[in-house]
Amino acid sequence: MRTNFRIAAAATTTLVAALALTACGGGDGSGDTKAGDRPAASSVATPAADDAQAPSANDSAGSTAGDSKASGSGTGTSTGTGTGTGTGSSGSGSGKHAAAPAKTDSKPAKKPSSGGGVVDTPCTGANVKLTATPVTRPINHILLTVTNTGKTLCNAYNAPSISFSKDAQSPIQIDRDTIPQAVVTLSPGASAYAMVRTLGEDDGSKAYDADHVTVYFHGRSGNESTGPSAYAALSKHVAVVDSQARATYWQSDLSTIDSW
Repeated sequence: MRTNFRIAAAATTTLVAALALTACGGGDGSGDTKAGDRPAASSVATPAADDAQAPSANDSAGSTAGDSKASGSGTGTSTGTGTGTGTGSSGSGSGKHAAAPAKTDSKPAKKPSSGGGVVDTPCTGANVKLTATPVTRPINHILLTVTNTGKTLCNAYNAPSISFSKDAQSPIQIDRDTIPQAVVTLSPGASAYAMVRTLGEDDGSKAYDADHVTVYFHGRSGNESTGPSAYAALSKHVAVVDSQARATYWQSDLSTIDSW
């Protein structure tokens, strides 16, 4: 009887010890699983590319303790990582699609043309028409008119050089009191004027008759002859004494010399 009681007591002790060991083993596995459920603090700030790194030591321990608990840990980590990655992608997308400054293809505006410039083309027989008209007042005077027949501007420089005869003659003097304030520039169709006196006070010099006049033109310096000359017939003969003859400078306004 005593032997049976001892055997029963030993069996009971063995069973209690086994239950105690089982209870201890189950408690350790539950603790490891809960520790693995919490994501590391740095997982939210880590870029999505770092999710593929090896799990930590705590995660490995949780997985080893039990299959059912490890499955729960995996779900929790996936949810936390997904939320953090979504937030990071949104910020990254916003930065990549920032509006770039608008490009301007406009070129600097060109400067407007002045349309003018320095006119240096002299009026000559090549671009003007000459007329010579004897006038009644003042007497013994001829009005010379040159009209620009070209398509561009020309300058009537200085004063005309005049010849009334094919024979050699003395140069005709120029009245320097008639110098214009500016060079006379003729646009196409415009005219310039000069007055010529053919006779002065009688000093006993012999006059000759002239039925035409030839005009020679000057360049900017006023000293040289330039371009072809111009010829004009007179409507009537006029008496000329070279030593008494004088001429004005070219004028743009006839009224400045009409009573010269």
